[in-house]
Amino acid sequence: MRIAIFTQDDRVYLPASVGTVVEAMPEQISCIVLSPPMSTHGGAVKGLLRHLPVFGVQGTLRMGWRVIWARIGPKLGFGPPGGRQYWSIEDVGRRFGIPTFYVDEVNSPQMHEILDDHPSDLLVSVSCPQIIRAKLLRRFTHGGINVHSAPLPRYRGLMPAFWVLYNGEKETAVTVHDLAEKLDNGEILHQEPIAIEAGETWNSLLGKTKGAAGTALVKAIGQIADGTVVRRPNRDEDSTYFSFPTWKEARVFRSRGRRMF
Repeated sequence: MRIAIFTQDDRVYLPASVGTVVEAMPEQISCIVLSPPMSTHGGAVKGLLRHLPVFGVQGTLRMGWRVIWARIGPKLGFGPPGGRQYWSIEDVGRRFGIPTFYVDEVNSPQMHEILDDHPSDLLVSVSCPQIIRAKLLRRFTHGGINVHSAPLPRYRGLMPAFWVLYNGEKETAVTVHDLAEKLDNGEILHQEPIAIEAGETWNSLLGKTKGAAGTALVKAIGQIADGTVVRRPNRDEDSTYFSFPTWKEARVFRSRGRRMF
């Protein structure tokens, strides 16, 4: 079974997720496709203004430095920080000899041309920031799956690590589900619980969920390949949905003793 990985050009959290999948099955990965990161949608200035009230000045500077260092660090000959194995998703592809492409729009003719040259049976989305349309999804005989860092059907939408902390949850999860036309709406293939520790920050929890996401995907892909996958409903009536937090919600988050870093 040939696999195409769709993701975004995040250089902080996602290389671990993608790296885990590629390490487990390097010969099965036909290509990796990177789209612009979600934080840059609408332009860098708009992205900064959207994140600043939530992350605060210190948190924004901290995150900005991590992104900048992920670009200049390898050029200066340094290894990845914090015990990480990869500087970027492009680094994962290079180490394993997997063709890696950048596309602005995943449903574009360019994407179809890439798949013409690198035919694939299964689409694996790892925080792909764009909705994958039916025409593109039909190219994959096994369809597409996505991993979401929340206990679906609860916490559909954006920044689930923020919202589970905001709501005082003691546990969250990563969920592998079928891609569907609605966001985070497809049937559930696999779900792994993750404990939320005392003093957990958004950053620490996001690191845990993205690390677990790769392992969950490997399990789900294996079950698809050997025909043992068991799907269960992702019920709308049991769902909750959260969007990007406002500055007021960020203030409540901090008043409850929560921190981004």
